[in-house]
Amino acid sequence: MPTTRCGRRTALFRIAAGAAALAVSPDRLFAQGTWPDRPITLITPFGGAVDILARLIAADLTGRLGQTVIVEQKIGGSGTIGMAAVARARPDGYTIGMGTTTSLTSAPHLIKNPGYDVEKSFTYLGLIQTSRQVLTVSPKLGVDTLQDFIALAKAKPGTLNFGSSGVGNSIHLAVEQFNAAVGIKAVHVPFKTGNETDTAMIAGEVQYTIASLATSLPLIQAGRIKALAVTGEGRDPALPNVPNLSESGLPVRIPDQLFGMVGPANMPAPVTPKLLKAVADMQADPAFQESVRRTGGVPSLVHGEAFRKLALSDSQTWGDLIKRLGITLSS
Repeated sequence: MPTTRCGRRTALFRIAAGAAALAVSPDRLFAQGTWPDRPITLITPFGGAVDILARLIAADLTGRLGQTVIVEQKIGGSGTIGMAAVARARPDGYTIGMGTTTSLTSAPHLIKNPGYDVEKSFTYLGLIQTSRQVLTVSPKLGVDTLQDFIALAKAKPGTLNFGSSGVGNSIHLAVEQFNAAVGIKAVHVPFKTGNETDTAMIAGEVQYTIASLATSLPLIQAGRIKALAVTGEGRDPALPNVPNLSESGLPVRIPDQLFGMVGPANMPAPVTPKLLKAVADMQADPAFQESVRRTGGVPSLVHGEAFRKLALSDSQTWGDLIKRLGITLSS
C-alpha cells in the first residue's frame, strides 16, 4: 500500500508539473524558440490601393524576416471585418493587418460593435504611407476655380450632388468636413466603388467629390474631371497649378488618408521589437519608398506609438464630425 500511494503521488506531481509547463507565459514560450519560424499572414480589409500596398509590404518583409508573408483579403463592413480578425488573432506575431483611415478612424463610430477597440485592440506597427486628396468637379459644372465652385454651390443650396464610395468612409467624411467649413449644402450620393463615383462625375450625375490624388490623377490629366484644390501642405508636384486648401484661404483641415500596419494587442516582448524594427527598416529603405511613390502614395517614417497617436487623433476628428452632423449608415 505505501508503494501504491507513492506511485500515485509521483504521477500526480508529474501531471501538475506538465500543466505548469503548458501554462508558462507567452514570453517564456517565445524565448525558447525563434520568431518567425513559419509564414506570417498579413490581412488586408480592402482591395484596390490597400491590397497593392499590402503586397509591396509582404514582398519586402519576406526578405527581412526570412519567412513568407502571405496577404489575405478579409473585405467588408467598411474594413471592420478584416480589422476584427486581426484583433481576435492569437498575439504571436503570425497574424498582422493593414489599418486604414476608414477602418481605424471612422467606421468604428458608425458600426455598432465593430469587433475591436481602436485604442486597446492593436499594437501599432507603422504608418506606411499617406495619400493626399484632391477636390474635383465635373467639367459639365462649368467652374474653373475653387472660389467659383463655392459661390455656385452656395447660390444653389441642396441642388448639387457629391459622390463617395460609401457612407462613412474617408471620402464621404472629407466632403462633409469641407461642406461644413465653407457653408455648402449638398446631397450625398454613395456608390460601391470609387470608379463608379468617377463615372458619375464624368457624366455629370454628381458634380463633385474629394478623392485620393493617386487614383484621380489619370482622369485629371486626361481632362475628364477637373481638380480645384489639394489637401496637405504646399502644392503637389503632379498638379503644380492646383492650390491647396490652406492656400485658398479656407478654414478647414482634411486629414490625409492613412495606410498603416497593426498587430493584435499584447504581442510578446521577443516578437514586438523585432517586428517594429523590420517595419521601421522597411519604411526607411529608399527602394521601398520609391515603390510607394510609384503607386501614388507618400512614404511615411511614422511608426509605433506615434502612429497610434495619429490614428487616435484622426478618430477623434471624424468621430466629432459624425456626431455633429448626425451621419449614420443610412445617410
